[in-house]
Amino acid sequence: MARSALRKKLVRDMRQSMMQFLSIIVLCSLGTLIFAALDGTAQLAQGTIDVYFEENNLSDFWVSVANADRETLAQVRSVHGVQDVCARVSMDLESTLPGEPELNLTAYNGEMNINQPYLERGELLSPNDLRGCLIQAGFARVHGLDTGDRVTVKWNGAEFQFIIRGIIYSPEFICVTKGTYPNPEEYGYILVNAKAVPQLPMTQIVVQLEEGADADRVKAAIQQALPDALILDRRAHQSTASAINNAEMFANLRLVFPLMAYAVAGLIVLTTLTRMIDNQRLQIGTLKALGYSNTSIRNHYLSYAIWPSLIGSVLGVLLGHHTLPRILWALLLGQNEFPYRIYPSVSPVTWGMAALTVVLSLLICLYTYHKSGRETTAELLRPKPPKAGKRILLERIGFLWKRFDFNTKMVVRNLMRNRMRTIMSLAGILCCNGLIIASFGLQDSVNGLAKTHYEGTLSYDVRANLTMDADQAASYVKRLDAERVECIMENSVSVRSSQTGRTSLLTVVEPDQQLLHLGKDEQHVPILPGGAAVTEMLCDTLGVSIGDRLELYFPGDQDPVTVQVSQIVYNHVQQGLYMEKGTWEALRKGDFRPTAILLDATTDRCLQQLDELEEVETLDWPIQQSHDLTDMLDLISSVFVLLMGVALALAFVICYNMGLMNFAERTREYATLKVLGYHQNEIRKLIVGENSLVSFIGILLSVYPGISLITLVLRVCQTETFSYPSNPQPSSVVLACVITYAFSFLIQLLLVRKVRGINMVEALKSVE
Repeated sequence: MARSALRKKLVRDMRQSMMQFLSIIVLCSLGTLIFAALDGTAQLAQGTIDVYFEENNLSDFWVSVANADRETLAQVRSVHGVQDVCARVSMDLESTLPGEPELNLTAYNGEMNINQPYLERGELLSPNDLRGCLIQAGFARVHGLDTGDRVTVKWNGAEFQFIIRGIIYSPEFICVTKGTYPNPEEYGYILVNAKAVPQLPMTQIVVQLEEGADADRVKAAIQQALPDALILDRRAHQSTASAINNAEMFANLRLVFPLMAYAVAGLIVLTTLTRMIDNQRLQIGTLKALGYSNTSIRNHYLSYAIWPSLIGSVLGVLLGHHTLPRILWALLLGQNEFPYRIYPSVSPVTWGMAALTVVLSLLICLYTYHKSGRETTAELLRPKPPKAGKRILLERIGFLWKRFDFNTKMVVRNLMRNRMRTIMSLAGILCCNGLIIASFGLQDSVNGLAKTHYEGTLSYDVRANLTMDADQAASYVKRLDAERVECIMENSVSVRSSQTGRTSLLTVVEPDQQLLHLGKDEQHVPILPGGAAVTEMLCDTLGVSIGDRLELYFPGDQDPVTVQVSQIVYNHVQQGLYMEKGTWEALRKGDFRPTAILLDATTDRCLQQLDELEEVETLDWPIQQSHDLTDMLDLISSVFVLLMGVALALAFVICYNMGLMNFAERTREYATLKVLGYHQNEIRKLIVGENSLVSFIGILLSVYPGISLITLVLRVCQTETFSYPSNPQPSSVVLACVITYAFSFLIQLLLVRKVRGINMVEALKSVE
């Protein structure tokens, strides 16, 4: 009977305090929703990658050599830890399809046991099929190709025609791009047998390791056996690195954003439960007087925390895990190609966070109850007397205090007298506005990267990529009709420090180069002679700084050269080394032969001249590349849009809940003001003024933490080759502050309507 009565009381209390209980449910659900969404997306991406890579035998290393002959293959195969190897050639060729898109042709010497294609339809190639090919599913879909159709590619004036045997996905071609953004209209891939293109030399070896092999040790052994080889692992291979980085980005984000959401939710749940238990003092005393045991009463009030937090956390887990990952996956498909998805179950970590939410709510409730539970029954049956008034600090500053009107003095006194409530309100506003500032600022920073790189770091109009038949740099400077013409030479190089090594890009520039701005904040700095300028992120990866020495190994050359790090330069999109022309020539590794021409302020005549030059292979336009990169980054930005939606929901719940509790606590004061002759509009203005002051201070205090959160998240999202400069726009910060204040103000307008419904008799009951 006693338990039944307490259950009925619990239901009645929940009904009477529905908004407070709903706020706890929503706050707990929002905290777990963010974590579950990011964790679910990370598990979805990582699980799909792991299964895809494992089932289709993705290679562990891509080894580029001058000639992948039998002897070279034998050297790699003999390395301890290597399970299988395969020689092949991979190069980009022009096609004869409408629009002349490029196709990466990869020819395998033997069975495709490594990087096995996933067949969508059709059939796989037999080792003796000299006429067939397998083609990328996305490329075939865009160009209307199917099995049985023919594809022709060109190399050195010769044409190779293949019949499409199958439409496929490939684990090594997840992000299919030649530039910054996947575009199947212009670029795709086909797989063929090496015997079908005997003219092409085998220049690449794909390596698969034994299970449990030490990848770093095997890589070092291969590098020692083939010192002139360039070795890429899965984190250096552009396509696989993109997929791995996406999964890690979400895994890292789940450790940043939810922390602030949990902090906000915890503060507000603490305040809400404290106020609710305090308002139950009389009921606690009544229950004690009726003979209920302390254990029964305590368990009854713990239900105030158990049920809302349990419902909210479970709801957040289910919504976050089963909704947002599907949305984010659909966005990621814009830059990645997977044949399937592996939907994971809710991870133990996510359930652990849900359990932690319930436990924290229980501890908060238990702490709050014990403050009242220690009082005697007689004390609990008396209404809690109001706090004694006392002078605040501002009152001691006479010349300032005298300038305040009565309403201002009342607001200031109330805020200082109820310090805990004021601090909680400030913390809630601060954290919510900080999250909104971070969401806007992250979008600014991510979307601004394209402009920063292609309009700041690269200050030329067009880049002409040259073939191996390029002329001397001076001839282009004389012939081309542009305001400024500069030539650069780019080479892939294996860079090794005393700690580690990486395959990177070496760019050799002319002494007076002006079109690459590699200083901080995209300022121009000259590349100094006598050493190598290394990008900041590559320095961090290699563990080197100015004055340290690096060994450079060039393809096909077994004699390394040693250079000193003379400068640290900055490039957010492409990491590598830069060297002045004279320094390069002093290394005696060949003449300066340009691989690209950078042109600024080009004329129509210049473009015509480039079109007539046979050695000009392609033209890159930074403006178009900026648009492509912006399109790709918009996908990442969409993640922050979703997080901003959660932050706005959090702001609404917190502002409403804190405003409601503030009103409930001050009902007696508002009733007293009515007796003293205050009109309802005057009381409303007093309420709005007090809450507006708290909101304004909280918003001001949130600006710096919000901007700091942007830097933290961007640092978490960066990879070895790609970083995002923190670049929140002032307009975004102002907009975030305006939105938070507007939320607070609109909620105040909803709450001031309650002034008319104050029960004067109930509110003005005296303390006995």
